Amino acid sequence: MNTSQTLRIAGWLLLAVLLGFAVVWAFLAYLSPDRVLDFASLLQMCGIPMSR
Repeated sequence: MNTSQTLRIAGWLLLAVLLGFAVVWAFLAYLSPDRVLDFASLLQMCGIPMSR
């Protein structure tokens, strides 16, 4: 494997992880919105800015 193949695989893997995170976040928001707000508050306390 050369460098371009490795970067392409890493890019697709990152895209899959981000898409999975968005799907799980949306599903949790559908089931229990309060839990999602608690998780967003936890991320904000850790220094990751989130908007509501």
